Amino acid sequence: MLTRAASIASFSLGLLLSAGQAAVAQTAPSSAAPSPSPAAAAPATQATPISQAVLQNYIDVVSINMCTLLKANVAYPTAYQAAVSTIATIVIKDFGAMIDGINGNQPMTNDRIFNGTAVDLAVDNSVRCPSLIPPAELQRLQNYIKANKPSS
Repeated sequence: MLTRAASIASFSLGLLLSAGQAAVAQTAPSSAAPSPSPAAAAPATQATPISQAVLQNYIDVVSINMCTLLKANVAYPTAYQAAVSTIATIVIKDFGAMIDGINGNQPMTNDRIFNGTAVDLAVDNSVRCPSLIPPAELQRLQNYIKANKPSS
């Protein structure tokens, strides 16, 4: 998970990342909103990293949903973009862009979260519903997996 050295260009996801990051930015709190008085401010909460197991659970659930959408003839880029954005937004907003055991449990850039999520989801989908992935995308993914297979 997110530890794979992903070359996002190999999956043709440039549009995906831009749209996903824009979605996260659009839902971020506006700096123009008036700030509450110090007495009314809620206590600051420190985000904790998402565990690898919980992140994998999210990836599994979103992967099942994506495969269902593809089976219902939703376009691959649309389903993939929605799936990646969903997971990345959860990691960024709910866990402060931190994943347990990655980057020293320090926040990562949105790009790194989106890229890692995109690769992890693609790998999961290549096993879960390979017949629903466009052949050229599946071949690129299989080549990537083969080239980045951990040595035993």
